[in-house]
Amino acid sequence: MKRIVLGILVALAGLTVAVAATNGPIAMDWHPGGRLCLLLKNGSVSILDGTTKRIPQLFGIVPVEIFAARLKGVEYVFVSGFLGRSGAVWQYTADGKPYARFETPEQAASFDVDGERHLLYVASPVTNVVYAINLDQKGSSAKRVAYIREAVAVGPIVYDAGRNRVLVGDTGRGILYDVDVKSGSYQQTASDLGRPISLGIDAACKGLLVADELTGRIYVFRLENGAFKKTEAITTGFRTLSGVTFGPDDTLYVADGTNAYEMSLKTKRYTRFVY
Repeated sequence: MKRIVLGILVALAGLTVAVAATNGPIAMDWHPGGRLCLLLKNGSVSILDGTTKRIPQLFGIVPVEIFAARLKGVEYVFVSGFLGRSGAVWQYTADGKPYARFETPEQAASFDVDGERHLLYVASPVTNVVYAINLDQKGSSAKRVAYIREAVAVGPIVYDAGRNRVLVGDTGRGILYDVDVKSGSYQQTASDLGRPISLGIDAACKGLLVADELTGRIYVFRLENGAFKKTEAITTGFRTLSGVTFGPDDTLYVADGTNAYEMSLKTKRYTRFVY
């Protein structure tokens, strides 16, 4: 698929090719009807197949996650990061204007959005607590959803709209947890996942991807009898992974911290693209 990068947002002027190569993608997101968004190491954002936008580079923070969502018919881009023990999620309009900022507790920078209920779910690697923040209430404080007692350090989180649950990866133990956001109850749904660094769920909420930072593998899960079951392990050949998301037409997008790729789920072949 031919793609043209129409905007590299807030790129530093005068960057050399060598320096630019180190500013690779660390997180990515795509959803039907939207565009592919990539969060780069310096906190800037690249948007492919879209109009040129300008989103401020997040100076002074460690960038973590990116997510694009349509709320009440309006497209937004969310970007997260942390500094010290403080975390935050920034919300931008589709044309790159700052819209809102949400403080998150205990370095909680991994997040996902429930677009129907306008809730922001974040996970803290410090306390292993999942929180929910109301996007419609400015200054809204985070409300505790669940405490995953057995976890070493919860990391990536993804919202499953089909079952109204969140799935959370434990980067310390290589475990995937399935959390009921209403009751706070949870259960272990998979293990031996290495260091799960990124999760992706398809639009139908029947397919799940888990990227293992340590081995470069992508684990594929399918929804069976109300729960996600591991069905395949894709050996990408990359030394490490930083992000993964479902794409259109049986494809997925993968980032390894340096480059970005499009991969066919059928053939497992991939092509690198410019961001």
